[in-house]
Amino acid sequence: MARTAVIVALVLSALAAGLTAASDAPAGTVPVLTVCQALRGAAQYSGRAVIVVGRAFGNGEDTWLDENCGLGIVFAGRTFPPAISTSYDASEFAPPPPLPKGFKWDKRSIEKALAEVASTTHLAAKAYWCAMYGRLEVNPVRQIDLGNGHTAQAIGYGRGGAAAAQLVGPSDGVLRLKGK
Repeated sequence: MARTAVIVALVLSALAAGLTAASDAPAGTVPVLTVCQALRGAAQYSGRAVIVVGRAFGNGEDTWLDENCGLGIVFAGRTFPPAISTSYDASEFAPPPPLPKGFKWDKRSIEKALAEVASTTHLAAKAYWCAMYGRLEVNPVRQIDLGNGHTAQAIGYGRGGAAAAQLVGPSDGVLRLKGK
């Protein structure tokens, strides 16, 4: 329980600090993270542009990046798996950050991250390895405007609020990877 309070406090303090997207940063300064590194570093990376490497899959309506690292994230009494939603409603969130000028994928860092993910995670049918650029959002408890002055509390991202984080990225911010 104390660990949960620490994680929540770190995430909230990072959001309060007003971390900004790194789209103006040179391409080489965009952090390359595994799914679990991104979730463990939520306080450091929330609100910033990052590249996340993981297993990508979808169900026709939603898409996700995940990793089997044994991590469980607890928010509002719910335990979330180590997954990041990559589908979002554009009317609910700020636009994705554009790729930095002169952007080039850091293939060496991506290969290193992929090796780490692939050591614990296996591909299932229709899944593939992927690196995605975007703004990491880790604030799974939020208010949603329903219109007519009504709001609702939402917990989690993606279908059924199944993820503790989401990655809001441009359509050209996806790199499909080859791996084992």
